[in-house]
Amino acid sequence: SIKTNQAKCIYANDLHIADKKNVLLKINQLKTLSNKESFTKILDTCKSNIERKITEFIDSNQTSNTFLNVKANLEHIETYIEQKGFNFKKSEIINFYLSLKTKPFVILAGISGTGKTQLPRLFAEAIGMRKDQVIQVPVRPDWTDASDLIGYTSLKGSFISKPLTEAIIKAKENITKPHFFILDEMNLARVEHYFADFLSIIETRSRTKTSEVKTDFLLLKNQLKEANNANLYDAIYWPENLYLIGTVNMDETTYPFSRKVLDRANSIEMNTVELDWIDTQKQKVEKLTDFTNANLKSEYIASIELTETDKEQVEEPLEMLKKINKILKIANLHFAYRVRDEIIFYVLYAKKEQLLTQEKSIDFQIMQKILPRVHGSSNRTQKVIISLFNLLTNE
Repeated sequence: SIKTNQAKCIYANDLHIADKKNVLLKINQLKTLSNKESFTKILDTCKSNIERKITEFIDSNQTSNTFLNVKANLEHIETYIEQKGFNFKKSEIINFYLSLKTKPFVILAGISGTGKTQLPRLFAEAIGMRKDQVIQVPVRPDWTDASDLIGYTSLKGSFISKPLTEAIIKAKENITKPHFFILDEMNLARVEHYFADFLSIIETRSRTKTSEVKTDFLLLKNQLKEANNANLYDAIYWPENLYLIGTVNMDETTYPFSRKVLDRANSIEMNTVELDWIDTQKQKVEKLTDFTNANLKSEYIASIELTETDKEQVEEPLEMLKKINKILKIANLHFAYRVRDEIIFYVLYAKKEQLLTQEKSIDFQIMQKILPRVHGSSNRTQKVIISLFNLLTNE
């Protein structure tokens, strides 16, 4: 009898999921026939193996369906944006999606009129976000601190909240829906002056026991200055469904970004212009209705969350990053763990969801996370650029 059940246990590994569940039922029935330890032990082992197989089957199917949905959603978004009269490449939309998923802080840079503001707005519209889920604020040249963005305590003793604080409160009201906060022309003022608080807060993201991603509180006690309504704002943190998108015009009227800013965002350059007319004969599509923050939020917050399988999948990109960093060190432009982690997360998302080839995803990340760091006119900078060119072209 014991040998028969061992054979059933082995055979069950190749059964259809419905048959496996049937075998589980029979195992429970068999356990009532005898209290003999050796008999019960075999049945428990068999039951455990089959339950594991069922879980793996369900997980793999869910993962496969998720990837299919992501691809289909992005194709739908591309078509929706196109029918609105904007010609963005499919790879640009995929890159924007992956950048948001990697970290909720993305910079869109380029010449005026290339659709830097329209891309996030149309993307939001395509995934079914309401108008009040997208807040756009133009940056003023006279911003020197966070008061115009976060708020201040008035002479009457009340804290007066500003757009970013209001956006956070709005996003926390419905954590399942994504919200966009667009800072238009964010380098008209020095970003480090008015946005220093956020740049620090974004790095405190951590996962709670319930898997929710939280940060330290945005407002410090000295910012509230014993305001009589401090209880409304003293526990505000950056929620996992709020995404900051900054647009940047690089010309003589703006300020360059420091390495502190560049390290904390994907800087997407949007200088490609397609002047050809868009094909209006394509099938019209409506907004997505089932797109939630689960489709967009980060799966990884820190490298400690990577599995051994994850690490095996990014061995080649990691080796490339090591070589690049060795070259950057010549001019003291090398990066550290934050940049490494975010590049690896991006490459993993692209690979798991089968959106970009590994070569293409690494290419995007070199453009957006590494090359913006390289600037200057010294001989060392020249040597870095030539060495990078030789490495990346394999010549």
